[in-house]
Amino acid sequence: MNYTHLHVHSQYTLLGATPTVDALVARAVDDGLASLALTDTNALYGAVAFAKSCAAADIQPLIGMALTVQLPADGLTLPPPESLLLLAQNPAGYRSLCRLSSAIQNHPDREERAR
Repeated sequence: MNYTHLHVHSQYTLLGATPTVDALVARAVDDGLASLALTDTNALYGAVAFAKSCAAADIQPLIGMALTVQLPADGLTLPPPESLLLLAQNPAGYRSLCRLSSAIQNHPDREERAR
């Protein structure tokens, strides 16, 4: 049976995880995984290093992002933010994630939006 972890955070998810991309790939190798995803929150900072580390270990990298979204208010209360997992299916999908990540990181109140 081949299993792929899809919701994986690295050190690039600030205050959310501590492993380096190399440590994640090493663990995937130890677990005998053929593929692994990297889905840091609202950013793609580790994507290139992750892809290189996966290539060196002969593991299929899946690049994505856990996007923080705010659901609409229900009456007077605002629900807590949710996480939407997005994975790039191809180079066009990766470019779309890059644009989305850049827009998030470029917004003046990005810290407020990420809560």
